[in-house]
Amino acid sequence: MQSNFTWSKALGTAALVQATSEFTPDDAFNPYTMYGVQNFNRKFVNNTFFVYQPPFYKGQNGLLGRALGGWTFSSIFTAGSGTPIQLFTTTGGGQEYGAGDNTNFFGEENAVPLGHVEYGHAYYNRPSSGLPVNFFAQGTAAINDYRNPILGLDNRDGGTGIISGLRYWNMDFSIKKNFRVTEGISLEFQGVFANALNHNQWQDPLANAEAALFEGPSTFGTLGNGSAQAQPGGNRQIEVGARVRF
Repeated sequence: MQSNFTWSKALGTAALVQATSEFTPDDAFNPYTMYGVQNFNRKFVNNTFFVYQPPFYKGQNGLLGRALGGWTFSSIFTAGSGTPIQLFTTTGGGQEYGAGDNTNFFGEENAVPLGHVEYGHAYYNRPSSGLPVNFFAQGTAAINDYRNPILGLDNRDGGTGIISGLRYWNMDFSIKKNFRVTEGISLEFQGVFANALNHNQWQDPLANAEAALFEGPSTFGTLGNGSAQAQPGGNRQIEVGARVRF
């Protein structure tokens, strides 16, 4: 069994490849304005795996040995916090600091929260606890909790995103049985279960350059609203295999 845990923070001024020729700084006179978390920033990441082969009946002698020996169990568990999501302004993320026009050139500007905003889970509709599911506790009304940045008042604009996406976790599992036929021949059967617990993992909402965030005020922060990037992900997948060893 082995486990590793990473606790990190990636800061910078939007690290992008050189081919991103349409990307411009938010404020060409003050690069510090766009200093913040990078788009690959993920604060916590944990990976744990184990492989277990019971020590009993390894020789698979007799009927009992063939039934109880030759088993292998293994699993991988992963969990982590979300990555930054850009909270678009009403101009789509440009022009507040005199930067690109957001048509030919683009920046990383973010809307500014007016106070504490509760977000980061798949919140079901209140008070019915039904669909649609929203990224914000207050649902689409949370759009009123943000404003555009103001030149001269807001000196920093959050980097590549002022909000963190959804956290995730998943467990895969594998079971394998070896049947010894003769001294030099054995049969091996294996089943692999991806997302063994059939855990529903909502994906982050898809942002675009409409008013404020995601798909506009009427669907602000909604999950599973029809776009490919906002569907619940993580259906269990099962693969089975057989092998002859000789």
